[in-house]
Amino acid sequence: MPVNESTLLLTRPEAQSREFLLRCETLAARKLPAVISPLMRIEPTGDTPDLGRYATIIFTSGNAVRSVLRHQSLKGRAVATVGESTAKLAMSAGADAQALGEDVEAFARNAEGLKGPSLFCRGVYSRGDLAEKLRDQNHSVEEAVVYDQVATPLSDQARQLLAGSRRVIAPVFSPRTARLLAAQGPLVAPLTIVAMSQAVAAELELPGEVVVARAPESRRMAELVVSLLLP
Repeated sequence: MPVNESTLLLTRPEAQSREFLLRCETLAARKLPAVISPLMRIEPTGDTPDLGRYATIIFTSGNAVRSVLRHQSLKGRAVATVGESTAKLAMSAGADAQALGEDVEAFARNAEGLKGPSLFCRGVYSRGDLAEKLRDQNHSVEEAVVYDQVATPLSDQARQLLAGSRRVIAPVFSPRTARLLAAQGPLVAPLTIVAMSQAVAAELELPGEVVVARAPESRRMAELVVSLLLP
């Protein structure tokens, strides 16, 4: 089946963009035209407390897992995550990991049995106020900022793509990425934004079409992207 005259623009950090592209290409059963140009890079802070002080370690992203693993082991640790992919990453490092939901709201709803005290390892920019939601449920939660998300400009190749006439399909996974992309203008190319959630879509002050995934999951994002690329 041929691909529409479209190019994917992937703006997540490099490793996540390549992982998402592979997921899309696996679904499509073919290579897809894509430009990877991260709008942020991940810089571990090295600020990780002794994990042995906590009954449960909480992660909402693979970036947090990888940042912690630079300094400490997760082997045998009880881990609770947002998202199955984050849980699988923690399990691959030896953790006893369980995903409590695909977004922060679902995690909080399913956190009744969470053993404390817990440590929420997150980035400088964190959405959803997970720690506060858990404290409102009388959970004992501390936070550690284990990585920074440093904004980076689009590459020349990505800028040329957005200045051209070929349709661009841009998956956007977070409100901050939406704001960073909007600041990259001018955006001349026909643009379709694939937003992970309504919260992301609300931050998109961009020309063009916006479509929202059926659920805030990487799998659903990939399914939607492939459906737009393949006629």
